[in-house]
Amino acid sequence: MENKPLESESSTGAAYVSMKGVGHKYDPRPDAAMAVQDIDLDIHRHEFVSVVGPSGCGKSTLLRMVAGLLIPSHGEVSVFNRPVTEPRDDVGIVFQKANLLPWLTVRKNVLFPLKHKYGSYSASDEKRANELLEMAGLTQFADKMPEELSGGMQQRVGIVRALLLNPDILLMDEPFSALDALTREQIGFDLLDIWKAQPKTVLFITHSISEAVLLSDRILVMSKRPGTVLDLIEVDLPRPRSQQTINSARFAELTDLIRGYIYEPNTPT
Repeated sequence: MENKPLESESSTGAAYVSMKGVGHKYDPRPDAAMAVQDIDLDIHRHEFVSVVGPSGCGKSTLLRMVAGLLIPSHGEVSVFNRPVTEPRDDVGIVFQKANLLPWLTVRKNVLFPLKHKYGSYSASDEKRANELLEMAGLTQFADKMPEELSGGMQQRVGIVRALLLNPDILLMDEPFSALDALTREQIGFDLLDIWKAQPKTVLFITHSISEAVLLSDRILVMSKRPGTVLDLIEVDLPRPRSQQTINSARFAELTDLIRGYIYEPNTPT
């Protein structure tokens, strides 16, 4: 399906992603509990927005509604001013696991979406795949099999695969949750480098408060189920971000603010 944004859609300054009064419940019965409710959020071009909150608060539900994998029970989700009713080609998704095909090389895994959709890919597609692998520091692993890569490298391959179709919007659903702490921090910096080289509008779901502060322009903080908006926090840390960012007093202030919402919701901040 071909539904790239119109030029007028991408140049007016309107939100790339918009949620207005969004709510959802998985059980259709009238008395069933909502998973999320009353969500309002606008995400603009090349903005990096993270969503944090307690387990089960509906973070992934929001992402699935933006992806067109789930239609909200209430309100409207729109992309480029058009209601989302199905998955779009200009929205890429990176899941919790890279889910690489073990019988394909790294390069062929990156090219697989084109092979799956169109039945083949061109020399120019291979060239772009090689450029993306180089950008992600994976050139020397392009002909390796997934089992030969570390978990962090596999996740980078998953990100590169999502970028191959050059989506305007990138949705990331806890993509680093299976990694150890040190690898997770390093791949966070890797993602910032990739985002700088290939600017995208990003909605990033995470359980890690420090990860959200490191990566984001803004952070949506959600309440426990049914998930609602507790705050939308501007991350006023200069870019590019670095280890010095993590060690700064402002970084600590922002992480403490968010922890107060999540772990001590009845305590004034």
